[in-house]
Amino acid sequence: MPSLATPRAQPWSVRRHQADASGDPRSPYARDRDRILHSASFRQLQYKTQVYIVSDGDYYRTRITHSLEVAQLSRSLARLLGLCEDLVEAIALGHDVGHTPFGHAGELELDRLLKDRGLVAGWNSNTHSLTVMDELEFEHPRYDGLNLTYATRQGIARHRTPFDEPAADFDDWPQPTPEAQVVNVADLLAYVAHDTEDAVVGGLLDIEQLEEGGSDATRLWRKSLATAGSEFESAGNPRPAAARPGEQQRRLLQRARRHFINDAVLAMRDESLTAIRRSGATDHRAVIRHPAPLIRFPEGLQAEFHELAAYLLKHVYRSPVVSRQNHRERYILSNVYTALAEDESHALLPEHYRTRLLDPARRQDRFMTIAQYVASLSDRALLDLYAELFDPRERTMIRRS
Repeated sequence: MPSLATPRAQPWSVRRHQADASGDPRSPYARDRDRILHSASFRQLQYKTQVYIVSDGDYYRTRITHSLEVAQLSRSLARLLGLCEDLVEAIALGHDVGHTPFGHAGELELDRLLKDRGLVAGWNSNTHSLTVMDELEFEHPRYDGLNLTYATRQGIARHRTPFDEPAADFDDWPQPTPEAQVVNVADLLAYVAHDTEDAVVGGLLDIEQLEEGGSDATRLWRKSLATAGSEFESAGNPRPAAARPGEQQRRLLQRARRHFINDAVLAMRDESLTAIRRSGATDHRAVIRHPAPLIRFPEGLQAEFHELAAYLLKHVYRSPVVSRQNHRERYILSNVYTALAEDESHALLPEHYRTRLLDPARRQDRFMTIAQYVASLSDRALLDLYAELFDPRERTMIRRS
C-alpha cells in the first residue's frame, strides 16, 4: 500500500512563528509531541476528571491517563497503517489539554454560563485546546504558545467524537489528516473500553451485568469476557464466582479488556485498509479530500460502540452516584465563574489573566477569558478556589496562578 502518512513538508510542518535554526535531529512532529508532554497544561490533566472525581479513588482514570492511553492506541494504529507515529502521538497527547475541570459536567456548565451571557457559540473544548497551545502556554521568550506545526494544530482543532465537536472554520478540507482520523477512533475506543472497566471497579456496573444484562449494548464485553474466562480455565484457574469478587475478578476484567481493545484495533485496521483500497487513495492529499473518513471502524462495530456509549450514559454517567457528583461540580464551577465575572475590577484573577482583560483589545472577550481561566484549573484547584471564595474557615493566602 502506498504511504498515506502526512509529510514533513509545507503546509503541514509550518509553524505560527519562525523557528530558531537548530540541529535538532527530531522530526517536527516529534518536537510538537515533546513540547506538549512537557507543558504545564498537560501536567494539569493529572487532576482533571475523566468520569470519577480524582479524590474518589487513587486508581481511576484521569484526563492524563486517558490521554496517555489514547496516545498508545494511536501509535499502534498508526504503525499498522503506515502513518506518522510522531504526529498521532502529538495530537493524542494534546487533544484534551483544554478540557475543563470536572470532566464533561464542567464543560457543559461553562457552555451554559457563556451562552447565558450572550456568547452564542458557547464553549468548545477543541477551540480552547488550540488557544492553550497557541496563546496560553509558554515555550519561547519571543512569543506565546508552543509554536506547533499546522498538522498538529489541525488534529487538535478537528478532533471529533460523540463528546467533541471540531473547532469551527479551521480549514476547508473535507477531512483532517489520516493521523488525526486515527486519534478520533482511538479516543472513542479508549473511553468505551476504559470507562466500562472503571465503572466495574467503582461498583457502578458488575461483570454479571456485562455478561447477562440482556442488553445488546454489552455484547462486545460478553464476547471478551467469554474469551478471557476460557483462558483462565485453560490455565487451570477456575473462573471466580460472582459471590466472591476480588483479585481474580479484577484479573478477569483486565484480560477481557485486552481482548476488547485488540479485537477493535484489528477490525479498524482491516476496515481502513479496505476503505483506502476502494477509494483509490495513494497519498495523504487523497485522504483529506475524500468525502468521508477513511480511517474508521467497520460500520457495525461503530454502531455497537455508540450503543455501548449510550448504555454507559444511562448506567454510569447518569447514575445517581455520578449525577450527584456532577450536580455538586456544576454548582461549584458556576459559583466561582459568576464571582469572577461579576468582579469588575478583576482583582480576584491571577495577574496574567487580569493583564489580558485590562488590554483594551481584549475587553470584548471578558467572559471568554474568565472561562479560559476556570478551564485552566484542575479539579483540586477549583475546589480550593471555591473554598477560598465562599468558606470563611478556609485558608485565604494560597498562592494560585
